[in-house]
Amino acid sequence: MASGLTLHASVHSPGARPGDPAPYAGSDSFTFVHLRVQDADGWTGNGFTGRFLAPEVAGFLNRAVAEALADTNTDPVSDLTRTYNPRGMTGVFVSAMSALEIALTDLNAKRAGVSVAALLGGKRRAAPVHVTCGFPALDTDELVHICAQQVMSGAKGVKVLVAARDRSIAADVTRLRAVRAAIGDKADLIADANCGMDAETASEFATATADLNLAWLEEPVRGNDRHALAHLAAKTIVPLGAGQMEQSAERFHLLAEAGVSVLQPNAVFAGGFGPAVKIARNAVGHGCKVSPGGGWDIINLHWMCGAMDEGAVELHLAQTRIARLLMPDLPFVSNGHLHVPEAPGLGLDPDDDALEDCRVF
Repeated sequence: MASGLTLHASVHSPGARPGDPAPYAGSDSFTFVHLRVQDADGWTGNGFTGRFLAPEVAGFLNRAVAEALADTNTDPVSDLTRTYNPRGMTGVFVSAMSALEIALTDLNAKRAGVSVAALLGGKRRAAPVHVTCGFPALDTDELVHICAQQVMSGAKGVKVLVAARDRSIAADVTRLRAVRAAIGDKADLIADANCGMDAETASEFATATADLNLAWLEEPVRGNDRHALAHLAAKTIVPLGAGQMEQSAERFHLLAEAGVSVLQPNAVFAGGFGPAVKIARNAVGHGCKVSPGGGWDIINLHWMCGAMDEGAVELHLAQTRIARLLMPDLPFVSNGHLHVPEAPGLGLDPDDDALEDCRVF
């Protein structure tokens, strides 16, 4: 299968343009690994993973994985797993396999002349969206305006970040209350804490927002501590979501057991399309909803539309600075949905010059 494949991995950190949201999760918020795989016939595939230990991930891909792909005729991911990850650890290895599996799937879909979504089953042509637009740097008036604008444009709902910039619970609740008033009762309102609260604060926050009909409270507790999540879920105050950067199927199973009702696998972190789909189907079997988080809508749209009958995709406006490097046309909401690109594969056309300009490794 993989004989004759060559690859090149690089790390990029695109700068901001006027109007781009400011980073809120560290200076490396927009750093990512880009992997390009090419077969003997000249077909190429693009894969991606996120910012965590990005130089180490790229180094592993360029050395050990490149050598393995040149030698194997079987399933490279399985072969690499047996060699480098026999104990099922996460971290650099799973991030690298995420990028590799996505790139190989992109390549195979291009060879077949179909989109990745079609290759993965073609369940849907489009998915409803939740727009992550409620950034911490916005004042309340700006926050309300942009959230209302997204819902008026058709978005299924909006995501507002909380537990940031040292805001108190009361301040975050005031902001959420203003957004709810502006978007109405029917639109989904999601509060995303990015693992920013201790268990006691998360419980206080959930109680304070109980009347806002949150679609879910996303990753409220530090480290996605499953025991703290289970304790909070048992209070049945608000649905909980988690998992956007988890890398182990076992962890998702434990989160479901803890009472997390919305599981959020992201293919660029969870091992690629196949593992994300497996996690999602297991989640549905446990009565959970599925809605990938953590950005990378241009990737997650494909497996959500290809393999899942329902579920929304997150459109993360802060990642516009990444998407414009990779897509001929930026994703946009039409009739409340993101639509699968018509072009084969992922539908991407990376700007090599722009990528080189922001290459950091």
